[in-house]
Amino acid sequence: MGGHVTMITAFITGVVVAIPTSLITMKLLNSSLFISNTELREANAKISLIINNLDDFREERMKDKMERLGITDKLDERLSTKIK
Repeated sequence: MGGHVTMITAFITGVVVAIPTSLITMKLLNSSLFISNTELREANAKISLIINNLDDFREERMKDKMERLGITDKLDERLSTKIK
C-alpha cells in the first residue's frame, strides 16, 4: 500500500508543478514577456494553498497509519516510504 501512496503523492506533486509552469508559459506566449507582480502574488498564494493542503493531507494519512499500526514515534521504520 505504501507504493500506491508514493505514486499518488508523486502525481499530485507533478500536477502542482505543472499547473503554474503551464500558466506562466501561456502568459509569456500569449502577451508580453512580463508578468505583473499582482499576478505572480496571486499564483504564489494559490500554489501555497495547494501545498499546505497537501501537507495537511499527508499529516492526516501519517496519523491514520500510526494509529492503525500502533506506532507512537514518527521515526519508526514502518512509516518509511522507501522502496525496499
